[in-house]
Amino acid sequence: VKKYVLPEVINPSRTPVIAGAGPAGLFCAYALMSEGFHPIVAERGKKVEERTADVQKFWETGVLDTASNVQFGEGGAGTFSDGKLNTLVKDTFGRGKEVLSRFVEAGAPSEILYQQKPHLGTDQLVGIVQFMRHQIEEMGGEFRFRSTVTDLMIRDRKLTAVIVNAK
Repeated sequence: VKKYVLPEVINPSRTPVIAGAGPAGLFCAYALMSEGFHPIVAERGKKVEERTADVQKFWETGVLDTASNVQFGEGGAGTFSDGKLNTLVKDTFGRGKEVLSRFVEAGAPSEILYQQKPHLGTDQLVGIVQFMRHQIEEMGGEFRFRSTVTDLMIRDRKLTAVIVNAK
């Protein structure tokens, strides 16, 4: 049973652009790819392994990379906030279970599928996020890091362009 259904207004001849490689962006990429699209994920920060070094540098020296830190970069803000997961026990559509299953496919322990308060630590999330990126890339998705969506061009109430890094 499909848990996520894309709106019919999506033009199959266009390449979707997803703003951000946090959880919503990663799962959006999966949903689009399941429908045959090959999205581009524009992320203002760095890959999670580079971001980890930037966060560590900040904790040790106080030097902040404004685009790659605890808040910004692949994996989103939750990557360094100790991974508390919401089980969505009242989710009648089962979408939360689909998300948790995707985490398990990417290396999370299967216990998160049935625990009342599942948890993934940063030590696990870094590898899980990397695995998810590689899987999306293998399926034809593309990631562009250090790419901030800064504007959208709209003409006649239709999106005509995505402006990245003010270009």
